[in-house]
Amino acid sequence: MNHEEYIDSVRIKIGRTAQNMMNGTKNYLEGAIEISSLCHEAEVDINSEEFIVFRGISSEVDHLPIGEARKLWSKEALEKHEPEIQKSTSWAKETSLEQCNFLAKKYGT
Repeated sequence: MNHEEYIDSVRIKIGRTAQNMMNGTKNYLEGAIEISSLCHEAEVDINSEEFIVFRGISSEVDHLPIGEARKLWSKEALEKHEPEIQKSTSWAKETSLEQCNFLAKKYGT
């Protein structure tokens, strides 16, 4: 795989992640964190509106048990943080749904 093919594959992954966030097959917060991480590899303007919002979401929820990290947390801690996770998910969707839709259309397949 050459460099251009790699960049294309990362961008496609961003688009698919955004699509899956919108259709509910990807946890929204996990998807936002993934897009935030991938934008650095996609050779895009990471300070553009469609990416900066996901970087902000990722930063705001980095203290919560999301994704694989949940396996390392106790049941009690997970239950304690669940209301904040739900509130953060709602906030993230409201904040970034337009950008998520944009990325899905631009890079999705």
